[in-house]
Amino acid sequence: MIKGTVAIIGRVNVGKSTLYNTLSRSRSSIVSDRKGVTRDFLGGPVLYDKSGSEGFWLYDTGGFETKGHNFQPFGKEDLVWVQSQKAVEKSDLILLVFDGKDGVQHFDREILRYIQKVGKPVLYIVNKIDGLEKSVLALEFHSLGIEDPILISAAYRRGIAELYARIAQKLSFAKAVKKEKLLDQTQEAIEVSLIGRPNVGKSSILNRLIGEERSLVSDVAGTTRDRIDTYFHYKKDLYRFVDTAGVRRRTKIDDEIESLSVSKSIRAIEQSDVLVAIIDAIEGMADQDIRLVNMALKRHKPVLLVVNKWDLITEKKTNSSKDYEANIRRTFLGGATYVPVLFVSCLKNQRIHKIMDYVKKVYQQTQKRVNTALVNETLEKMVAHQAPRVVKRYSKRIKFYYATQLRTKPPTFVVKCNIAKDMQESYRRYMLKTFQTDLGFKDVPIKLCLEDKKVAKIK
Repeated sequence: MIKGTVAIIGRVNVGKSTLYNTLSRSRSSIVSDRKGVTRDFLGGPVLYDKSGSEGFWLYDTGGFETKGHNFQPFGKEDLVWVQSQKAVEKSDLILLVFDGKDGVQHFDREILRYIQKVGKPVLYIVNKIDGLEKSVLALEFHSLGIEDPILISAAYRRGIAELYARIAQKLSFAKAVKKEKLLDQTQEAIEVSLIGRPNVGKSSILNRLIGEERSLVSDVAGTTRDRIDTYFHYKKDLYRFVDTAGVRRRTKIDDEIESLSVSKSIRAIEQSDVLVAIIDAIEGMADQDIRLVNMALKRHKPVLLVVNKWDLITEKKTNSSKDYEANIRRTFLGGATYVPVLFVSCLKNQRIHKIMDYVKKVYQQTQKRVNTALVNETLEKMVAHQAPRVVKRYSKRIKFYYATQLRTKPPTFVVKCNIAKDMQESYRRYMLKTFQTDLGFKDVPIKLCLEDKKVAKIK
């Protein structure tokens, strides 16, 4: 059971993201020696007891400084401030982190005053204690009125066991969290990644879906640096949405942190059940959009293409959306004609709710398993309608023996025949399309493996 929410707060570069990764046993938060790397606040469950049944919800935040000071790059100070405030408001317990090597700084005092005014339970943590005298550290932070700071090294997991115990003690009387708890420990979240170029509206759409400003939203391209994981429930299903950093061309990734963000975004694509690719209706699909979608399709990941800012298209006619979709399919999607296309306006909240219905529909198709008898019946009808050509060097046609579904996610079919290596590519495409439309996979990619009958082992 999730006992409460915990927020990690502190000035920039005191080791908040390292502590988040250590406590959550993940690498979700980007860690760097540079200041101001974390902009959004990350959230995820932490299970701390041996049985894996007790835990808390943990938030990592951006560098929390006094409002108005120039503490973040690219002029996004206010956004980070607001996000950090939201994390504090949501939390049942605050972990206020200090840097042991730097000692007490001016901003530490400012943050401490702010947190004390909030009036929530606080654990005071001194990080980066390696090689430092503990008695000296305790004395220095005693000047802030902190009687019993927890001394840790997040990077080397020193003092983490004590921290888990102190967190559990503080949360022992907290009520179980209802909004963001996992329905139960056996329920698996449907993983959905939002992908697209910077500033196409990924974060805004996610905020609409969950009903709050969860990711930073601004009109400056590239606001989201970390991949932002958000859990929420929709029609009894648990979803884990990942708002990824916009992936730019390699020539434009000249920043160490942005390069790390891109790597995490690619990893999110590989781990997702469904990809929601968002494009700008005015700008259309650029080369980078095509690369992102192809990256997903090559991995046989189902994709929902969302055309955002449709309200900005003026002088629309009855067939405007159909013409726009046809152009996208003809020009950019190539053979992936099965990819569903949805036109929305995040600004005016038009058709945003349909995204979730499409996501569930597509996910269900990837989970579908078809009876072998129906697969073979479809194969027979397919051949009766259009048989494969004669293979000239053998002077005979390819003969099919049987077919079966091997696995789901992605739906994979094995077809046994006499001379698999000589199957024409055009006929392979015909088989793929027929299986998709006739067996209920019309919106998702499927894999087709042709094998000679003599091959006993299915790869």
